[in-house]
Amino acid sequence: MTNPITFGYGLVTVERHPDRADGWPALYREAVDLARATEAAGLDAFWTTEHHFVDSGYLPAPLVLSAGIATVTERIRIGTGVILAPLYHPLWIAEEAAVVDNLANGRLILGMGLGWSTTEFRGFGASLATRGRYLAEVLDIVAQASRDEVIRHEGPLLPVPEVAVRPRPVKGRLTTWVGGHADTALRRAGRHADGVLLCSDPDTFRHEVSVLHAALDEAGRDPASFEIGQYLTVVPDEGGRDAWSEIGEAVLHADWKYGDMEASATRTGRPIPRADARSQEDVAEARRYCLLGTRDGILDRVALYREIAAPSPFHLVARNYLPGLSGPAQRELLDRFAREIAAG
Repeated sequence: MTNPITFGYGLVTVERHPDRADGWPALYREAVDLARATEAAGLDAFWTTEHHFVDSGYLPAPLVLSAGIATVTERIRIGTGVILAPLYHPLWIAEEAAVVDNLANGRLILGMGLGWSTTEFRGFGASLATRGRYLAEVLDIVAQASRDEVIRHEGPLLPVPEVAVRPRPVKGRLTTWVGGHADTALRRAGRHADGVLLCSDPDTFRHEVSVLHAALDEAGRDPASFEIGQYLTVVPDEGGRDAWSEIGEAVLHADWKYGDMEASATRTGRPIPRADARSQEDVAEARRYCLLGTRDGILDRVALYREIAAPSPFHLVARNYLPGLSGPAQRELLDRFAREIAAG
């Protein structure tokens, strides 16, 4: 197998959990410490993510946190998985990302996606109906800002006057990834981006990769230069451990909280609620996006994903940041993933 494989850690949300007494200052320090630990453990990347107005404090400013991470690390790539691009003006994205890229000396992966929450789009005065076309124009503008310095964009949604974006990215252009599962999103990534971030079972992943590779071929691009990322919760259970008993409640709470985000946008004056009782169907659905079991079993599944992605480089992100776990427990999962899977 010739396509390279790299490993990341995330997706960091910096959320408060009802079982943890930590305030947000402590949680943000913990997130920065985890980035430092990710580099020390020998992993290749550290990933944040974004949502808004959530009562748990789900990270609303991934580029700000990325800037802080850039100042305490030297080697790992720093990825946003993903910035909700239709909520922002593209010149803001281009400038903010360029600043972070300079702080990181060229290590930023600017991951962008569409978003889906009507509450977020309404809050920012953005349009759900045009979000796909908007993201396509953002990708073009960010590429221009990296490549040409002076932007000339006459798109129907985003006419931009001639302006220069500075500072320039360290390597002359920003590295951009796209998140999303729909065929249109995958084709958009194949035309405009440097990589894609997915979360899929093997059969779905195989379809997604086929769409991506067809789009790359149509655009005359080499798939060996396009990274395909996959994020899954990855916990080996060697030594008599039961991985699901360690993380199951935290996974189920995070899954429930994702569905509770819009309802929580105006929730005030009460403690952050706990997850509703989860059904067996909920448990089964949550476990679909986990790689649990023996080290060899997990490595076999990773090898399958890598084989499907070939000849594109494959990047596995352990989505092991779970707000329901203590700081030491999260650090132990990070070290176990680095030792037993990434080094395997």
